[in-house]
Amino acid sequence: MRIHDGSTRGAAALPIFVLAAGLVVGGCTASSSQDRDKTDPTRTTALTAEEKPLTAFDSCGALVDDFRAAALRTVTEHSDGVPLAAPDAGAPAAAPKSAEGMSADRAAPTAPEHSTTNTQEVGVDEPDLVKSDGRRVLTVANGRLTVLDTASHRVTGSLEVPGARATEVLVSGDRALLILDAGSNLPQSRGGSGKMAPIPGGSGGSGGSMLPGTNTQARFVLVDLTAAPRILGDLTVDGAYADARQVGSTARIVVRSRPRLSMTTDRSPDKAKDRIRRSTAADWLPQFTLAANGRTETGNLVGCDRVSRPATRAGDPGHTGAATVSVLSFDLTRDLDKGDPVTVAADVNNVYASQSNLYLAISSSRRAVSRDEKVIGGGPPTTNTAITQLDISGKGTPRLVATGSVSGTMINEYAMSELGGNLRVATTLSPGDPTIPQSGPGNLPPGDTTRSTTAPGSSVPVPPGNAKPGTLAPSTAQGSAAPADSAPGGAPNGSAGSAVAPSDGTDTRPNTPSTRPPSAGPPIAPRSGSESAVVVLARNGDRLTQVGRVGGLGRTERIMGVRFAGPIAYVVTFRQTDPLYTIDLSDPRNPRTVGELKINGYSAYLHPIADGRLIGVGQDATDGGMRLGTQVSLFDVRALADPTRVAQYTIPNGSSQAEQDAHAFLYWPKDGTVVVPVTGAYSIPDRSQIAPGEKYPGTRGSYALVLRVDGTRIVEVGRVTHPGSRILRSLVVGDELWTVSAAGVSVDRLADVRQVAWIPIG
Repeated sequence: MRIHDGSTRGAAALPIFVLAAGLVVGGCTASSSQDRDKTDPTRTTALTAEEKPLTAFDSCGALVDDFRAAALRTVTEHSDGVPLAAPDAGAPAAAPKSAEGMSADRAAPTAPEHSTTNTQEVGVDEPDLVKSDGRRVLTVANGRLTVLDTASHRVTGSLEVPGARATEVLVSGDRALLILDAGSNLPQSRGGSGKMAPIPGGSGGSGGSMLPGTNTQARFVLVDLTAAPRILGDLTVDGAYADARQVGSTARIVVRSRPRLSMTTDRSPDKAKDRIRRSTAADWLPQFTLAANGRTETGNLVGCDRVSRPATRAGDPGHTGAATVSVLSFDLTRDLDKGDPVTVAADVNNVYASQSNLYLAISSSRRAVSRDEKVIGGGPPTTNTAITQLDISGKGTPRLVATGSVSGTMINEYAMSELGGNLRVATTLSPGDPTIPQSGPGNLPPGDTTRSTTAPGSSVPVPPGNAKPGTLAPSTAQGSAAPADSAPGGAPNGSAGSAVAPSDGTDTRPNTPSTRPPSAGPPIAPRSGSESAVVVLARNGDRLTQVGRVGGLGRTERIMGVRFAGPIAYVVTFRQTDPLYTIDLSDPRNPRTVGELKINGYSAYLHPIADGRLIGVGQDATDGGMRLGTQVSLFDVRALADPTRVAQYTIPNGSSQAEQDAHAFLYWPKDGTVVVPVTGAYSIPDRSQIAPGEKYPGTRGSYALVLRVDGTRIVEVGRVTHPGSRILRSLVVGDELWTVSAAGVSVDRLADVRQVAWIPIG
């Protein structure tokens, strides 16, 4: 998801001085507010999984009174207005997505085989920079819609929307819905799988602390594709586009909006409170402008009676008056309207959908406060992820059905997965969270007796099967690797990239600064007392309640990647080494950790493929957790109790967008082709051959790395570069590989990556 936030036009922004950063849907404390106030002058805001339902306002007066009360409770003289950020909410790490994409109803029988958008769930499409039905390719990589014919390799149409840049597109038949950046005075920030990430000082990752006002607008344009692209309708909504999902021809668009409150340059709490007390319903409700069928309509996006709120005291977690979230529904085969929105007094930083349900999640962090709203104690804050479930099984308006929450924060939307009516959620818990047990060997995962006490930067035992990046092990029965100096391009051994078979179990790489590539990333900071867990939630009436949980994952570490595949979960945590956990969720009431593999580095992106194998894209690292560059790993997970890495390909000093955005990853199962965009070293010589003080001569570049998974091997096929532009996406059409950048599209033979055509679109 992405966030844009800004201040109100033409006036100084209202300073909302925030005590806590949690606007959590359905949030409540473990006891009622009445009991809490009787028994203890202090309170914490750790939520349980048993949340109260959402209720709709019955009048605008009730809405205004409630929002005023909620906002007034967040204004304190003791807060500096800086939100308390939840650790890693929306943190950058990607989770894998399965193959699905551009709606199939348009694809003609004669369309060649083709790949589609790499999505999380089969049958649930996601907006992206590129869409294809095999006969044509649509892209908004350069901010405008470009349509290309796959047979002739020519541009057949383009469309630029005045005053905005197209950032993503959804397609159904001969209709496209453009998602546009309509402007903001804050920069766009990406995270997770290319989605919403925290804005410094903002609310994206902190769970919705109140920022003043907004001039951010989300804009959606419906386009006819039957001939030259033609605009059919144009909708602008106050707020920031969060994310979208599409089932069949119906798109669900999530928009988060902030109140339009402004005042003079006096930013005192008293002035802020005065402006809140004078606010009206129009200040709190998002507005829209719709231009369609020759008419223009403006007004409130929703009426007061279409806004729901948590059944908690105004200002409690779950209702701080910071934002509203609206879910708009569009049938792309029909005229554009304002989307029949469902609006909740809430915030969101992750969106997940199955074919039947849409889930809105918000991670928040909050410290204990007294009744007069003063922070007390010096302990760590508690973190929670609150979840709202909407039924989207039909084409009509989504129906709010349940709310719930779990302790900890999610890395991105791929930490959620629905199976058999249950929602599985993976989170990293902070030291202040109530579900973290006391540390000790008895609370560690099976076989782990070291990680809770290992000091940052120290080495940990290297398990058998650990591969040696940058070197070649002898061929084994599990797989072999060709010498790196025979790779395309003639890169020297161990330079631009090398395929690695499993080692003999002894990692001899020196753990010294002199062996670190010049721009390698720093080690991941340790998180004393943290751990991760997978929780199973089931709907019980209007509540999502916990029915199963497995914890103790990655003590002192945090989740870097998650993949749910049917009843199995793969969870990667990291600080110094990469434990890959295999978790059996076949009995949702008794989930269990089955296996664990410790290797250097981590996989941020996990992609299951046939024959019990798993592809991982992430970073190689030293024994001490120092990141060394992009690695593509192949795991054998047929035996859940004994997962192994059978092959590895490394790009020293490299990074890949696929580590943060799963849409950038391509896997073509027909021949095992893997394509990832890479920014990294073309030629990195052996540093030991460089005299002290001599400039490191490695060069960097951006390209699409084309690999092929061959049994238990990973081999390089070639690399594709674009003139002066970073490759963003790749797709397969017939026997051709198409790579897309803002400059243009390169068409190459899939078999050997030899260019067939270059199509400029810049």
